[in-house]
Amino acid sequence: MEHCERDHKAVGRRPFDKMATLLAYLGPPEHRPLDSQWSSMDMTSTKFEEIMSKHNMHEKDEFKSLKNQHIFYQAGTSKGGNPVFYYIARRYKVGEINGDLLIYHVLLTLKPFYHKPFELVIDFTHTCSENRFRTDFLSKWFVVMPENVYQNIVAAYIYNCNSWVREYTKYHDRILAPLRVNYNNRKLNFIDHPAKLNEYIDPDQQKLPGTTVSLEEDLRVFNNALKLSHKDTKVAIKVGPNAIQVTSSEKSRVLGHQVLLNDVYYAAEIEEVCLVDDNQFTLTIANESGPLSFIHNDCDNIVQAIIHIRTRWELSQPDTVAVHTKIRPKDVPGTLLNVALLNLGSSDPSLRSAAYNLLCALTQTFDLKIEGQLLETNGKSDLP
Repeated sequence: MEHCERDHKAVGRRPFDKMATLLAYLGPPEHRPLDSQWSSMDMTSTKFEEIMSKHNMHEKDEFKSLKNQHIFYQAGTSKGGNPVFYYIARRYKVGEINGDLLIYHVLLTLKPFYHKPFELVIDFTHTCSENRFRTDFLSKWFVVMPENVYQNIVAAYIYNCNSWVREYTKYHDRILAPLRVNYNNRKLNFIDHPAKLNEYIDPDQQKLPGTTVSLEEDLRVFNNALKLSHKDTKVAIKVGPNAIQVTSSEKSRVLGHQVLLNDVYYAAEIEEVCLVDDNQFTLTIANESGPLSFIHNDCDNIVQAIIHIRTRWELSQPDTVAVHTKIRPKDVPGTLLNVALLNLGSSDPSLRSAAYNLLCALTQTFDLKIEGQLLETNGKSDLP
């Protein structure tokens, strides 16, 4: 993680390309699995269960492993006395978890409650493109899930909806249209603070993951910040012991509802925090399409708070895991490293020797992983 300070004024903001931003949100292109056993056009819940049962999928190690990941589970009851189910979106990894097995697991978990009212909590905390349902898989849910299941959902609570979810729902607006039609304001509730969930489910009955709940502990909150992008937005920056939260102060439209978005970035994802001037700083996050820029009157304290949680995370890592400063080609050490590597192949023995010694110096100065494996040459013997 790097921290830099710049004494120049903030440069003019460049407009984001909306299409590029959308593609970054949605992730890589989709590929239909070649071994798909069924077509959503002629599939029903009963047929799907028959296929899965016929192949004893519930006995497979892969299915048992999926159950143990607690992506979907039942726990506790609501104030209305209804059983509550939880879907933890960040625990589903596209390409790693068999989607059909997930649907089967959800069906088996819900089966005892098919004809009873129940409530659903969907935790979107830190959800991103790697947790998405591909388009064909998203459509399967509406085909395979029994109609009475949808009818018996008394209420669904969307917890920590973020910017990625907004773009995903916008992109799949046609498929998700039934949710807007069938789930009115009474059924679909967006939860932007734990206290709001307490209105529907008593705290001792709530079973959200500990990592979700702990985000609200020991927060330093910096209100009235401005997040710079193609459309500047007012936000609050919340710095906790393990993560940063960027919470919108203005509501966005998601599935026909006006919603406050909450983007979560864990300390391990922070690559660079840079103080541009007294009122502006940038934050570089792993896997984001570009740096995030903010304006606030207390930038120095925000930057110091972010550096503190990142440093604490680094110190908490095992000694065997080396944490190194990221060097980019445009940085001075990156440029010197490039010079050293290019000249190691020179036909001039003296130049090769100097390049090798430069490489040794860089590994020692910037704690590169190969430090200790290189010894400086005295220049008397030719390098191979």
